[in-house]
Amino acid sequence: MDFNDALSGAGDFGTYQKLLILLLVVPSGALCALVYFTQYFIILIPEDYSCRLDEPPRELLDAYNLTSDLLRQLALPPDEESGSGLSRCLMYDTNLTSLVMTGNLTSNATWDTVACRNGWDYKYGNLYPTIATELNMVCDRSHLSYYVQTFFYAGTSIGSVFFGFIADRYGRKPSIVVSYAMAWLAGLASSFVHNLAGFAILRFLVGMCIIPLSEDPYVLSLEYIGPRWRTLPIVLWALSYIIFSMLCPWLAYGIHNWTYLSVCTSMPLLLVVVFMRFVPESASWLLTRGRNEAAVRYLQQVAFFNKRHIPENLELKAERGTREESKRVTFLDLFRTPRIRKHSLLMLCAWFVTYCCYHTNVYNTSFLGTDVYLSYTLGSLVELPGMLLVLFGLDTLGRRWPMIIVTGVAGVVGIFSILFRNGPYVSGKHKRETSADISAFKARPVSVLVLSLLMRVCLTAEYDTIMQYSAEVYPTVLRGRGLAFLRFAGTLSLYVSPSIVYLASRS
Repeated sequence: MDFNDALSGAGDFGTYQKLLILLLVVPSGALCALVYFTQYFIILIPEDYSCRLDEPPRELLDAYNLTSDLLRQLALPPDEESGSGLSRCLMYDTNLTSLVMTGNLTSNATWDTVACRNGWDYKYGNLYPTIATELNMVCDRSHLSYYVQTFFYAGTSIGSVFFGFIADRYGRKPSIVVSYAMAWLAGLASSFVHNLAGFAILRFLVGMCIIPLSEDPYVLSLEYIGPRWRTLPIVLWALSYIIFSMLCPWLAYGIHNWTYLSVCTSMPLLLVVVFMRFVPESASWLLTRGRNEAAVRYLQQVAFFNKRHIPENLELKAERGTREESKRVTFLDLFRTPRIRKHSLLMLCAWFVTYCCYHTNVYNTSFLGTDVYLSYTLGSLVELPGMLLVLFGLDTLGRRWPMIIVTGVAGVVGIFSILFRNGPYVSGKHKRETSADISAFKARPVSVLVLSLLMRVCLTAEYDTIMQYSAEVYPTVLRGRGLAFLRFAGTLSLYVSPSIVYLASRS
């Protein structure tokens, strides 16, 4: 009997499938959002900081009526790049106590300057201490936060291949259990590691799990759902992802501690590991491995929940031809014929650009100059109309034209955001302050925020469209390897994303 016929007999969208969606698909979207966006909220750097000073004794300060602001004006040179304000990365090479004792309370621009030698003092405002401020990833160390982010993205790239192999070779269930357990352990451990090397390695391991966290539960559930109902799980997954993406900034704001935030977003992953004890392996995957009896046994469990019945001696043979054919297929077949080669090369470029632009837009949300919590919330909210554009656009306009339109609009919006980047601040200032450090890059006008959100809508639509189009452009026997190849090519662009944001911060 054909597998889809057997699944229909067991019930292809009954109580069992609804439980899978409720207990596996929806949580995977929520947990993926929390783990992914937590990465940004544990490396935030406040906008206002300066060199920590060797302050004179309190009685001496009181004698001269010196406040902290006056002392900073005495000890810190002007910011040469902006022409206003005080430097965040340099201090005068003087002894403050000696200056105050001699009554010299006016700084001299001819004094020698040195890099901050006692660390930095941070004014957090509505932010909080993070691993980036603990390790002073500012000034000549500002690149370190980008290295950490690159490690996270590198893990995403390698994890897509590693867990893809696990899912194909050993099954969907082992891939889910290992990835969720690994993300839980690495996320929890990174909360208590306070050195750069250890933190970067642990966040690399968390990054390895991002794609299997999101995709594997969805794939496992989809393989128990009939073709007619397969749109619903991805819609519910996306809604769950968007809602928890919007909640994550306010979770960070409420907890106000990067260590506790990392713990709180890691612990729920353990629930999925426990729940997977009661979830069967994919019956269709079992058939590709020739395990007919196990596949029938799991279909009988589906039938039991759905109040259906299928015979115990059922023989499922439909997958055998596909299995034998798939064994002869390699990644080289993606480039063997002119037509498939053209599709592979064009889609490779499209995936690389889409991944790079989308994740760069998300990462750059931290540096738009508005309230970071509000910026991330709005950025997540506008993904909803992007998703709706895909749902309605693909059915009416096909695949290529929606992808061409949203990609073109995203490019135009990106160009306009460059033109508006020197506009007025949200705070009402009109001169953009810059400094050698990343924090000065956070000054951004309202117009750039609006354009960034519009670009996010287009990139979300482009992201979803290209995934749908790629699944259809390859023949069935090449589809799995084709998507794996394109996904890996897309994740390679994530190595570039932090560098783009970093270079923009230095411009």
